[in-house]
Amino acid sequence: MLLHKNLFRRGLLGILAVVIALGASAALAQKPKDQRAIDLLAMGDWGEGKPAQTQVAQALEKYVAQQQHPISAMLLAGDNFYVPLSGVNDPAWQTLFEKMYDPQKLNFPFYAALGNHDYDQNKYRIELQYARVHPESRWKMPARWYRIEIPQQNPMVTVLMLDSDQPNLTPVEWALQRKWLESELAKPRTAPWIICCAHHPLFSNGAAADNGILQSDWGTLFKKYHVDFYLCGHEHNLQHLEIPGWETTSFVLVGGGGAHLHPMLRSNRGPFSRSIYGFAHFQLTPGLATIHFIGADDKPLHIFERTKAGAVKVLMTTPSDPAVDKPLEVIMGLYDKIQAARTQPSTRPATVPAGY
Repeated sequence: MLLHKNLFRRGLLGILAVVIALGASAALAQKPKDQRAIDLLAMGDWGEGKPAQTQVAQALEKYVAQQQHPISAMLLAGDNFYVPLSGVNDPAWQTLFEKMYDPQKLNFPFYAALGNHDYDQNKYRIELQYARVHPESRWKMPARWYRIEIPQQNPMVTVLMLDSDQPNLTPVEWALQRKWLESELAKPRTAPWIICCAHHPLFSNGAAADNGILQSDWGTLFKKYHVDFYLCGHEHNLQHLEIPGWETTSFVLVGGGGAHLHPMLRSNRGPFSRSIYGFAHFQLTPGLATIHFIGADDKPLHIFERTKAGAVKVLMTTPSDPAVDKPLEVIMGLYDKIQAARTQPSTRPATVPAGY
């Protein structure tokens, strides 16, 4: 009888141990891997007022609604307005920004960099002024180049918003910005990650190609101070490039925000480049960054992760686009004109010069 009781007790203890183990496993499964994490979105080349901009905006809303963690900010990589702006009260501010990106569903700051089209008709001055006179707006642009810490307390990432529009800056302004950039990068790090964001790419598989001036003026600093990501647009497509000899930095091109698309001139490097609309999502923890490229259907196109040590791993991808068979047509600007003639008319007359 005593033996039966001991066996019974052992059985109960065994069952209890299993229950406790299962409960602990469930608790661990529900607990995030890292409580310190932030999420950022990024896109460029968006304010053209065509149906594609609306499609991307709707994809942003759907995608954000599906996320378990709040989005801290949107990083805008320039070419914010292709249409003329008459001032801070121009209706385009409402139709192409404030209402286009629903403030109830996309309730976070939009930090903007300047692109070459923002210098058309001196629109950059209006964009800077709008941020000053409307501090309540999600539109944030305190200067042509500036620093932000996200979050402000105990930051996870330092973002340096830059102005890559060298032809629109005087030599003195360009030199001052480079001096500012190096001084910011040389400061003691307060965040695990550093992102530099501007409009023009250092490297691209598209018609903008590689930019030797940016590689020399900025790229040497990116290497010296181990900038983790260079984020840009200008190319109206999505690209993730890992360049031999530039392992300290991953290059993320997010020019699929809604302006007419640009094709690829080369397909021999990657790991990802597609002429497609969409945006990027950065998920950052102290030791790991995961970047999702999301299409205008709010579905993933390419996902990769980068460790703080610089190891890059592609987690999921879709096939990159082949190079166009008529590259001269693209280089001469004829491709843009042909594509523009095939697209639907804008809801508002736009002035988009040939080229980029």
